[in-house]
Amino acid sequence: MTKIKNTLKRILERVTYLLNKNKRVSIRTKIFVFVGLFVILNIMINLIIVKFSINDIYLTLEKRELKKEYKLIKENYGNEDNLINILYEANNNGIKIKVLDSNYNILYTIFNDKMSTRFTELDLMILNRLGNNESEIVTLKNYEKSGYDLHLVGKINDNYVILSTSIESLKKDARTTVIILIITSLFTFAILTVLSYFISRLFSEKINEIKEVTEDISNLKFSKKIEINSNDELGDLFDNVNKMSQKLQDSIKALENANLKLKNDLIEKEKQEKLRRQLIANISHEFKTPLTIISGYSQLMMDEVKGKENKENLEMIISESERLSGLVYEFLELSKLESGNVKLNNTRVDINELIKKELKKLSVRIQDKNISVKESYAKDAIIIIDEKQVTRVIENILTNAIKFCKNEMEIKIRTYVKEDYLVYEVYNSGSNIAEKEIENIFNSYYKDKSGRNKDGTGLGLTIVRAIVDLYNGKCEVVNTKKGVKFIIYLKK
Repeated sequence: MTKIKNTLKRILERVTYLLNKNKRVSIRTKIFVFVGLFVILNIMINLIIVKFSINDIYLTLEKRELKKEYKLIKENYGNEDNLINILYEANNNGIKIKVLDSNYNILYTIFNDKMSTRFTELDLMILNRLGNNESEIVTLKNYEKSGYDLHLVGKINDNYVILSTSIESLKKDARTTVIILIITSLFTFAILTVLSYFISRLFSEKINEIKEVTEDISNLKFSKKIEINSNDELGDLFDNVNKMSQKLQDSIKALENANLKLKNDLIEKEKQEKLRRQLIANISHEFKTPLTIISGYSQLMMDEVKGKENKENLEMIISESERLSGLVYEFLELSKLESGNVKLNNTRVDINELIKKELKKLSVRIQDKNISVKESYAKDAIIIIDEKQVTRVIENILTNAIKFCKNEMEIKIRTYVKEDYLVYEVYNSGSNIAEKEIENIFNSYYKDKSGRNKDGTGLGLTIVRAIVDLYNGKCEVVNTKKGVKFIIYLKK
Protein backbone atom coordinates (compact mmCIF):
# COMPACT_ATOMS: atom_id res chain seq x y z
CA MET A 1 0.00 0.00 0.00
CA THR A 2 2.85 2.40 0.88
CA LYS A 3 4.52 1.61 -2.43
CA ILE A 4 1.31 2.42 -4.32
CA LYS A 5 0.87 5.72 -2.41
CA ASN A 6 4.47 6.75 -3.17
CA THR A 7 3.98 5.89 -6.85
CA LEU A 8 0.79 7.96 -7.03
CA LYS A 9 2.55 10.85 -5.27
CA ARG A 10 5.40 10.79 -7.81
CA ILE A 11 2.92 10.71 -10.68
CA LEU A 12 1.02 13.72 -9.32
CA GLU A 13 4.28 15.64 -8.74
CA ARG A 14 5.39 14.86 -12.29
CA VAL A 15 2.06 15.98 -13.73
CA THR A 16 2.22 19.20 -11.67
CA TYR A 17 5.75 19.86 -12.95
CA LEU A 18 4.72 19.30 -16.56
CA LEU A 19 1.65 21.53 -16.15
CA ASN A 20 3.76 24.38 -14.76
CA LYS A 21 6.88 23.88 -16.86
CA ASN A 22 6.15 25.66 -20.10
CA LYS A 23 3.15 27.92 -19.61
CA ARG A 24 0.65 29.21 -17.13
CA VAL A 25 -2.12 26.67 -16.46
CA SER A 26 -5.42 27.69 -14.91
CA ILE A 27 -6.66 26.17 -11.66
CA ARG A 28 -9.72 24.86 -13.50
CA THR A 29 -7.49 22.83 -15.82
CA LYS A 30 -5.42 21.56 -12.92
CA ILE A 31 -8.49 20.46 -10.94
CA PHE A 32 -9.95 18.76 -14.01
CA VAL A 33 -6.66 16.98 -14.79
CA PHE A 34 -6.08 15.86 -11.19
CA VAL A 35 -9.64 14.56 -10.80
CA GLY A 36 -9.42 12.77 -14.14
CA LEU A 37 -6.10 11.18 -13.20
CA PHE A 38 -7.46 10.15 -9.82
CA VAL A 39 -10.49 8.46 -11.43
CA ILE A 40 -8.33 6.70 -14.04
CA LEU A 41 -5.85 5.47 -11.44
CA ASN A 42 -8.69 4.30 -9.20
CA ILE A 43 -10.25 2.32 -12.08
CA MET A 44 -6.87 0.84 -13.05
CA ILE A 45 -6.15 -0.23 -9.48
CA ASN A 46 -9.60 -1.86 -9.18
CA LEU A 47 -9.15 -3.68 -12.48
CA ILE A 48 -5.70 -4.91 -11.49
CA ILE A 49 -7.01 -6.15 -8.15
CA VAL A 50 -9.97 -7.90 -9.84
CA LYS A 51 -7.80 -9.32 -12.61
CA PHE A 52 -5.34 -10.98 -10.28
CA SER A 53 -7.62 -11.94 -7.40
CA ILE A 54 -11.14 -12.60 -8.75
CA ASN A 55 -10.40 -16.28 -9.44
CA ASP A 56 -9.07 -16.76 -5.92
CA ILE A 57 -12.10 -15.00 -4.50
CA TYR A 58 -14.54 -17.20 -6.45
CA LEU A 59 -12.54 -20.33 -5.59
CA THR A 60 -12.63 -19.46 -1.89
CA LEU A 61 -16.39 -18.89 -2.05
CA GLU A 62 -16.93 -22.19 -3.85
CA LYS A 63 -14.82 -24.08 -1.30
CA ARG A 64 -16.90 -22.49 1.42
CA GLU A 65 -20.07 -23.66 -0.38
CA LEU A 66 -18.72 -27.25 -0.56
CA LYS A 67 -17.94 -27.20 3.15
CA LYS A 68 -21.44 -25.88 3.88
CA GLU A 69 -23.02 -28.75 1.89
CA TYR A 70 -20.76 -31.27 3.56
CA LYS A 71 -21.84 -29.97 6.98
CA LEU A 72 -25.54 -30.33 6.01
CA ILE A 73 -24.94 -33.91 4.89
CA LYS A 74 -23.26 -34.73 8.19
CA GLU A 75 -26.08 -33.18 10.18
CA ASN A 76 -28.79 -35.04 8.22
CA TYR A 77 -26.95 -38.28 7.46
CA GLY A 78 -29.37 -40.55 9.40
CA ASN A 79 -32.47 -39.01 7.74
CA GLU A 80 -32.76 -40.38 4.21
CA ASP A 81 -35.51 -37.99 3.06
CA ASN A 82 -33.57 -34.94 4.15
CA LEU A 83 -30.41 -36.35 2.61
CA ILE A 84 -32.10 -36.87 -0.77
CA ASN A 85 -33.43 -33.27 -0.68
CA ILE A 86 -29.94 -31.96 0.09
CA LEU A 87 -28.51 -33.91 -2.87
CA TYR A 88 -31.20 -32.57 -5.23
CA GLU A 89 -30.71 -28.98 -4.03
CA ALA A 90 -26.92 -29.26 -4.39
CA ASN A 91 -27.30 -30.71 -7.89
CA ASN A 92 -29.43 -27.74 -8.86
CA ASN A 93 -26.59 -25.46 -7.65
CA GLY A 94 -24.00 -27.31 -9.74
CA ILE A 95 -22.61 -29.52 -6.96
CA LYS A 96 -22.57 -33.27 -7.61
CA ILE A 97 -22.53 -35.59 -4.58
CA LYS A 98 -21.73 -39.28 -4.14
CA VAL A 99 -22.22 -41.16 -0.85
CA LEU A 100 -20.20 -44.39 -0.64
CA ASP A 101 -20.00 -47.19 1.87
CA SER A 102 -16.76 -48.53 3.27
CA ASN A 103 -16.38 -50.84 0.26
CA TYR A 104 -16.79 -47.94 -2.16
CA ASN A 105 -20.27 -48.95 -3.21
CA ILE A 106 -22.51 -46.01 -4.12
CA LEU A 107 -25.31 -45.49 -1.61
CA TYR A 108 -26.70 -42.12 -2.82
CA THR A 109 -26.01 -40.02 -5.88
CA ILE A 110 -27.75 -37.70 -8.35
CA PHE A 111 -26.03 -37.25 -11.73
CA ASN A 112 -27.94 -36.21 -14.80
CA ASP A 113 -25.00 -35.64 -17.16
CA LYS A 114 -22.18 -37.68 -18.69
CA MET A 115 -20.58 -38.23 -15.26
CA SER A 116 -20.88 -41.94 -14.40
CA THR A 117 -23.00 -42.94 -11.45
CA ARG A 118 -20.59 -45.78 -10.73
CA PHE A 119 -17.39 -45.70 -8.71
CA THR A 120 -14.52 -44.56 -10.94
CA GLU A 121 -10.78 -44.15 -10.94
CA LEU A 122 -11.30 -40.44 -10.28
CA ASP A 123 -13.27 -41.30 -7.13
CA LEU A 124 -10.44 -43.54 -5.99
CA MET A 125 -7.88 -40.79 -6.67
CA ILE A 126 -9.94 -38.35 -4.61
CA LEU A 127 -10.45 -40.80 -1.75
CA ASN A 128 -6.71 -41.46 -1.60
CA ARG A 129 -6.17 -37.73 -0.90
CA LEU A 130 -8.23 -37.99 2.31
CA GLY A 131 -5.63 -39.90 4.27
CA ASN A 132 -6.31 -39.75 7.99
CA ASN A 133 -8.21 -36.45 7.79
CA GLU A 134 -11.94 -36.12 8.37
CA SER A 135 -12.30 -34.02 5.18
CA GLU A 136 -10.06 -32.64 2.46
CA ILE A 137 -10.39 -30.17 -0.44
CA VAL A 138 -8.99 -31.60 -3.68
CA THR A 139 -8.29 -29.46 -6.73
CA LEU A 140 -7.56 -31.15 -10.08
CA LYS A 141 -6.50 -29.03 -13.03
CA ASN A 142 -8.27 -29.65 -16.37
CA TYR A 143 -9.54 -33.11 -15.59
CA GLU A 144 -11.13 -33.84 -18.96
CA LYS A 145 -12.87 -37.06 -18.11
CA SER A 146 -15.34 -35.53 -15.71
CA GLY A 147 -15.14 -31.77 -16.22
CA TYR A 148 -15.33 -31.42 -12.41
CA ASP A 149 -12.01 -30.27 -10.95
CA LEU A 150 -12.88 -29.01 -7.45
CA HIS A 151 -13.78 -31.70 -4.91
CA LEU A 152 -14.36 -32.16 -1.20
CA VAL A 153 -13.94 -35.67 0.19
CA GLY A 154 -15.03 -36.50 3.72
CA LYS A 155 -15.70 -39.41 5.99
CA ILE A 156 -18.97 -39.85 7.91
CA ASN A 157 -18.87 -42.82 10.26
CA ASP A 158 -17.49 -45.59 8.00
CA ASN A 159 -18.91 -44.11 4.82
CA TYR A 160 -17.48 -41.55 2.38
CA VAL A 161 -18.88 -38.44 0.74
CA ILE A 162 -17.49 -36.88 -2.45
CA LEU A 163 -18.71 -33.40 -3.46
CA SER A 164 -17.64 -32.12 -6.91
CA THR A 165 -18.05 -28.88 -8.85
CA SER A 166 -16.51 -27.24 -11.93
CA ILE A 167 -13.87 -24.49 -11.70
CA GLU A 168 -14.41 -23.68 -15.35
CA SER A 169 -17.76 -22.16 -14.48
CA LEU A 170 -15.99 -20.06 -11.85
CA LYS A 171 -13.61 -18.74 -14.50
CA LYS A 172 -16.57 -17.80 -16.67
CA ASP A 173 -18.17 -16.01 -13.75
CA ALA A 174 -14.88 -14.16 -13.06
CA ARG A 175 -14.59 -13.03 -16.69
CA THR A 176 -18.17 -11.86 -16.62
CA THR A 177 -17.47 -9.90 -13.43
CA VAL A 178 -14.40 -8.25 -15.00
CA ILE A 179 -16.41 -7.25 -18.08
CA ILE A 180 -19.19 -5.81 -15.93
CA LEU A 181 -16.61 -3.94 -13.81
CA ILE A 182 -14.97 -2.46 -16.92
CA ILE A 183 -18.32 -1.28 -18.28
CA THR A 184 -19.27 0.14 -14.88
CA SER A 185 -15.86 1.85 -14.53
CA LEU A 186 -16.15 3.47 -17.96
CA PHE A 187 -19.64 4.69 -17.14
CA THR A 188 -18.39 5.99 -13.75
CA PHE A 189 -15.41 7.65 -15.44
CA ALA A 190 -17.69 9.46 -17.87
CA ILE A 191 -19.95 10.71 -15.06
CA LEU A 192 -17.03 11.79 -12.84
CA THR A 193 -15.31 13.50 -15.77
CA VAL A 194 -18.40 15.60 -16.42
CA LEU A 195 -18.81 16.32 -12.70
CA SER A 196 -15.13 17.27 -12.32
CA TYR A 197 -15.45 19.65 -15.26
CA PHE A 198 -18.38 21.48 -13.71
CA ILE A 199 -16.82 21.45 -10.22
CA SER A 200 -13.51 22.80 -11.54
CA ARG A 201 -15.38 25.42 -13.53
CA LEU A 202 -17.35 26.47 -10.44
CA PHE A 203 -14.18 26.77 -8.33
CA SER A 204 -12.24 28.59 -11.04
CA GLU A 205 -15.05 31.11 -11.52
CA LYS A 206 -15.11 31.92 -7.82
CA ILE A 207 -11.31 32.07 -7.65
CA ASN A 208 -11.27 34.43 -10.65
CA GLU A 209 -13.88 36.55 -8.88
CA ILE A 210 -11.65 36.73 -5.78
CA LYS A 211 -8.69 37.55 -8.03
CA GLU A 212 -10.53 40.43 -9.69
CA VAL A 213 -11.67 41.85 -6.35
CA THR A 214 -8.20 41.58 -4.77
CA GLU A 215 -6.60 43.16 -7.85
CA ASP A 216 -9.01 46.08 -7.48
CA ILE A 217 -8.12 46.30 -3.78
CA SER A 218 -4.40 46.40 -4.65
CA ASN A 219 -5.22 49.32 -6.97
CA LEU A 220 -7.21 50.98 -4.17
CA LYS A 221 -10.55 50.33 -5.87
CA PHE A 222 -13.18 49.05 -3.46
CA SER A 223 -16.46 49.20 -5.37
CA LYS A 224 -16.48 45.58 -6.53
CA LYS A 225 -17.72 42.92 -4.06
CA ILE A 226 -17.95 39.13 -4.22
CA GLU A 227 -21.46 37.72 -4.49
CA ILE A 228 -22.02 35.20 -1.66
CA ASN A 229 -24.37 32.35 -2.57
CA SER A 230 -23.08 29.51 -0.38
CA ASN A 231 -23.23 28.94 3.38
CA ASP A 232 -19.90 27.10 3.80
CA GLU A 233 -16.15 27.75 4.09
CA LEU A 234 -16.07 29.40 0.65
CA GLY A 235 -18.92 31.66 1.70
CA ASP A 236 -16.95 32.60 4.84
CA LEU A 237 -13.87 33.33 2.69
CA PHE A 238 -15.83 35.57 0.31
CA ASP A 239 -17.45 37.37 3.26
CA ASN A 240 -14.02 37.97 4.86
CA VAL A 241 -12.64 39.35 1.57
CA ASN A 242 -15.60 41.73 1.33
CA LYS A 243 -15.13 42.82 4.95
CA MET A 244 -11.40 43.31 4.38
CA SER A 245 -12.15 45.46 1.33
CA GLN A 246 -14.61 47.61 3.27
CA LYS A 247 -12.25 48.03 6.24
CA LEU A 248 -9.37 48.95 3.95
CA GLN A 249 -11.59 51.47 2.19
CA ASP A 250 -12.64 53.01 5.52
CA SER A 251 -9.06 53.02 6.84
CA ILE A 252 -7.64 54.60 3.69
CA LYS A 253 -10.37 57.22 3.68
CA ALA A 254 -9.64 58.03 7.32
CA LEU A 255 -5.91 58.10 6.57
CA GLU A 256 -6.46 60.42 3.60
CA ASN A 257 -8.48 62.78 5.79
CA ALA A 258 -5.78 62.67 8.47
CA ASN A 259 -3.06 63.24 5.86
CA LEU A 260 -4.97 66.15 4.40
CA LYS A 261 -5.34 67.71 7.83
CA LEU A 262 -1.69 67.07 8.61
CA LYS A 263 -0.66 68.53 5.26
CA ASN A 264 -2.71 71.63 5.91
CA ASP A 265 -1.25 71.89 9.41
CA LEU A 266 2.29 71.51 8.03
CA ILE A 267 1.64 74.12 5.35
CA GLU A 268 0.28 76.48 7.96
CA LYS A 269 3.17 75.74 10.30
CA GLU A 270 5.66 76.24 7.49
CA LYS A 271 4.04 79.57 6.67
CA GLN A 272 4.24 80.65 10.29
CA GLU A 273 7.84 79.46 10.54
CA LYS A 274 8.73 81.34 7.37
CA LEU A 275 7.06 84.48 8.69
CA ARG A 276 8.85 84.08 12.01
CA ARG A 277 12.23 83.70 10.32
CA GLN A 278 11.50 86.66 8.08
CA LEU A 279 10.45 88.74 11.07
CA ILE A 280 13.61 87.81 12.98
CA ALA A 281 15.74 88.52 9.92
CA ASN A 282 14.07 91.89 9.42
CA ILE A 283 14.35 92.84 13.10
CA SER A 284 17.97 91.70 13.19
CA HIS A 285 18.74 93.68 10.08
CA GLU A 286 17.06 96.77 11.56
CA PHE A 287 19.02 96.35 14.82
CA LYS A 288 22.35 96.03 13.06
CA THR A 289 22.84 99.69 12.06
CA PRO A 290 21.62 101.30 15.33
CA LEU A 291 23.84 99.00 17.39
CA THR A 292 26.84 99.86 15.23
CA ILE A 293 26.09 103.58 15.68
CA ILE A 294 25.68 103.18 19.46
CA SER A 295 28.97 101.33 19.72
CA GLY A 296 30.77 103.84 17.51
CA TYR A 297 29.51 106.95 19.32
CA SER A 298 30.21 105.38 22.70
CA GLN A 299 33.81 104.78 21.74
CA LEU A 300 34.13 108.40 20.53
CA MET A 301 32.72 109.67 23.81
CA MET A 302 35.28 107.73 25.85
CA ASP A 303 37.91 110.40 25.28
CA GLU A 304 35.54 113.23 26.21
CA VAL A 305 33.88 111.74 29.28
CA LYS A 306 35.35 112.51 32.67
CA GLY A 307 34.92 110.55 35.81
CA LYS A 308 35.55 106.88 36.50
CA GLU A 309 31.89 105.97 36.87
CA ASN A 310 30.92 107.56 33.54
CA LYS A 311 33.71 105.71 31.75
CA GLU A 312 32.59 102.39 33.28
CA ASN A 313 29.06 103.09 32.10
CA LEU A 314 30.25 103.78 28.56
CA GLU A 315 32.36 100.61 28.59
CA MET A 316 29.24 98.69 29.62
CA ILE A 317 27.28 100.27 26.75
CA ILE A 318 30.05 99.38 24.28
CA SER A 319 30.29 95.82 25.61
CA GLU A 320 26.55 95.19 25.47
CA SER A 321 26.17 96.79 22.05
CA GLU A 322 28.95 94.57 20.72
CA ARG A 323 27.30 91.51 22.32
CA LEU A 324 23.97 92.45 20.73
CA SER A 325 25.72 93.05 17.40
CA GLY A 326 27.15 89.53 17.62
CA LEU A 327 23.71 88.16 18.42
CA VAL A 328 22.18 90.02 15.48
CA TYR A 329 24.93 88.68 13.22
CA GLU A 330 24.16 85.12 14.35
CA PHE A 331 20.45 85.67 13.78
CA LEU A 332 21.14 86.84 10.24
CA GLU A 333 23.51 83.95 9.50
CA LEU A 334 21.07 81.38 10.87
CA SER A 335 18.26 82.90 8.81
CA LYS A 336 20.34 82.59 5.67
CA LEU A 337 21.29 78.98 6.43
CA GLU A 338 17.74 77.87 7.24
CA SER A 339 16.25 79.60 4.20
CA GLY A 340 18.89 78.12 1.89
CA ASN A 341 19.96 81.56 0.68
CA VAL A 342 23.60 81.00 1.59
CA LYS A 343 25.99 80.51 -1.34
CA LEU A 344 28.37 77.58 -0.80
CA ASN A 345 31.90 77.60 -2.15
CA ASN A 346 32.68 73.88 -2.13
CA THR A 347 36.31 72.81 -2.48
CA ARG A 348 38.48 69.91 -1.35
CA VAL A 349 39.08 70.49 2.35
CA ASP A 350 41.25 68.58 4.82
CA ILE A 351 39.26 68.55 8.07
CA ASN A 352 42.31 67.55 10.10
CA GLU A 353 44.15 70.73 9.06
CA LEU A 354 41.14 72.92 9.88
CA ILE A 355 40.93 71.36 13.38
CA LYS A 356 44.62 71.98 14.00
CA LYS A 357 44.28 75.64 12.91
CA GLU A 358 41.33 76.17 15.28
CA LEU A 359 43.20 74.52 18.15
CA LYS A 360 46.07 76.91 17.53
CA LYS A 361 43.69 79.91 17.64
CA LEU A 362 42.15 78.65 20.89
CA SER A 363 45.44 77.61 22.49
CA VAL A 364 45.47 80.58 24.91
CA ARG A 365 42.04 79.70 26.30
CA ILE A 366 43.04 76.04 26.52
CA GLN A 367 46.19 76.90 28.46
CA ASP A 368 44.35 79.34 30.74
CA LYS A 369 42.03 76.54 31.84
CA ASN A 370 44.89 74.04 31.99
CA ILE A 371 43.08 71.61 29.66
CA SER A 372 44.78 68.49 28.35
CA VAL A 373 44.02 67.88 24.65
CA LYS A 374 44.35 64.45 23.02
CA GLU A 375 44.10 64.18 19.23
CA SER A 376 43.48 61.23 16.90
CA TYR A 377 43.06 61.86 13.17
CA ALA A 378 41.91 59.77 10.22
CA LYS A 379 44.49 59.21 7.48
CA ASP A 380 42.15 60.46 4.76
CA ALA A 381 40.01 63.36 6.02
CA ILE A 382 39.53 65.25 2.76
CA ILE A 383 35.97 66.05 1.70
CA ILE A 384 34.37 68.49 -0.74
CA ILE A 385 32.73 71.18 1.36
CA ASP A 386 32.66 74.96 2.04
CA GLU A 387 35.76 75.66 4.14
CA LYS A 388 34.25 78.74 5.82
CA GLN A 389 31.13 76.90 6.93
CA VAL A 390 33.02 73.82 8.13
CA THR A 391 35.38 76.07 10.10
CA ARG A 392 32.34 77.48 11.93
CA VAL A 393 31.22 73.94 12.79
CA ILE A 394 34.67 73.00 14.11
CA GLU A 395 35.02 76.29 16.00
CA ASN A 396 31.58 76.13 17.67
CA ILE A 397 32.05 72.51 18.84
CA LEU A 398 35.59 73.17 20.15
CA THR A 399 34.55 76.43 21.86
CA ASN A 400 31.63 74.64 23.46
CA ALA A 401 33.93 71.86 24.72
CA ILE A 402 36.44 74.35 26.18
CA LYS A 403 33.70 76.36 27.86
CA PHE A 404 32.17 73.38 29.68
CA CYS A 405 35.30 71.35 30.33
CA LYS A 406 35.48 70.52 34.07
CA ASN A 407 36.68 67.93 36.57
CA GLU A 408 39.58 66.11 34.86
CA MET A 409 39.97 69.02 32.41
CA GLU A 410 40.39 66.83 29.36
CA ILE A 411 39.33 67.19 25.72
CA LYS A 412 39.63 64.38 23.17
CA ILE A 413 39.37 65.12 19.44
CA ARG A 414 38.92 62.37 16.86
CA THR A 415 38.28 62.10 13.13
CA TYR A 416 37.47 58.78 11.49
CA VAL A 417 35.55 57.28 8.60
CA LYS A 418 32.30 55.41 9.25
CA GLU A 419 30.41 54.04 6.24
CA ASP A 420 29.79 57.04 3.93
CA TYR A 421 30.62 59.65 6.56
CA LEU A 422 33.67 61.47 7.79
CA VAL A 423 33.11 61.82 11.55
CA TYR A 424 34.30 64.75 13.69
CA GLU A 425 34.08 63.83 17.37
CA VAL A 426 34.87 66.02 20.39
CA TYR A 427 34.73 64.83 24.01
CA ASN A 428 35.05 67.06 27.07
CA SER A 429 35.11 65.99 30.69
CA GLY A 430 32.47 67.55 32.90
CA SER A 431 28.82 67.43 33.75
CA ASN A 432 26.37 65.34 31.71
CA ILE A 433 23.43 66.88 29.89
CA ALA A 434 20.03 65.75 31.14
CA GLU A 435 18.69 63.06 28.77
CA LYS A 436 15.41 64.93 28.26
CA GLU A 437 17.41 68.02 27.22
CA ILE A 438 19.65 66.24 24.67
CA GLU A 439 16.99 66.09 21.95
CA ASN A 440 16.62 69.89 22.07
CA ILE A 441 20.31 70.77 22.30
CA PHE A 442 20.52 71.68 18.57
CA ASN A 443 17.18 73.52 18.46
CA SER A 444 16.98 77.25 17.81
CA TYR A 445 17.17 79.59 20.84
CA TYR A 446 17.26 76.62 23.22
CA LYS A 447 18.94 76.91 26.58
CA ASP A 448 18.95 73.75 28.66
CA LYS A 449 17.55 74.04 32.15
CA SER A 450 20.81 72.92 33.72
CA GLY A 451 22.21 76.37 32.89
CA ARG A 452 24.82 74.94 30.53
CA ASN A 453 24.15 77.75 28.01
CA LYS A 454 23.51 80.56 30.44
CA ASP A 455 26.33 82.67 28.97
CA GLY A 456 25.45 82.09 25.30
CA THR A 457 22.78 82.96 22.80
CA GLY A 458 21.67 79.38 22.23
CA LEU A 459 22.36 79.75 18.49
CA GLY A 460 25.86 78.24 18.18
CA LEU A 461 24.79 74.59 18.03
CA THR A 462 21.75 75.48 15.95
CA ILE A 463 24.06 77.04 13.36
CA VAL A 464 26.19 73.88 13.47
CA ARG A 465 23.16 71.72 12.71
CA ALA A 466 21.99 74.05 9.92
CA ILE A 467 25.41 73.84 8.22
CA VAL A 468 25.58 70.04 8.63
CA ASP A 469 22.05 69.71 7.22
CA LEU A 470 23.18 71.50 4.06
CA TYR A 471 25.46 68.51 3.41
CA ASN A 472 22.97 65.78 4.46
CA GLY A 473 24.97 65.11 7.60
CA LYS A 474 23.99 64.26 11.18
CA CYS A 475 24.56 65.76 14.64
CA GLU A 476 24.60 63.70 17.84
CA VAL A 477 25.23 64.29 21.55
CA VAL A 478 26.16 61.39 23.83
CA ASN A 479 26.66 61.40 27.59
CA THR A 480 29.63 59.37 28.75
CA LYS A 481 30.66 58.25 32.20
CA LYS A 482 32.78 61.33 32.87
CA GLY A 483 31.62 63.87 30.32
CA VAL A 484 29.87 64.70 27.05
CA LYS A 485 30.66 63.77 23.47
CA PHE A 486 29.56 65.75 20.39
CA ILE A 487 29.60 63.78 17.12
CA ILE A 488 29.29 65.42 13.69
CA TYR A 489 28.76 63.23 10.59
CA LEU A 490 29.74 64.87 7.29
CA LYS A 491 28.81 63.10 4.04
CA LYS A 492 31.94 62.19 2.09
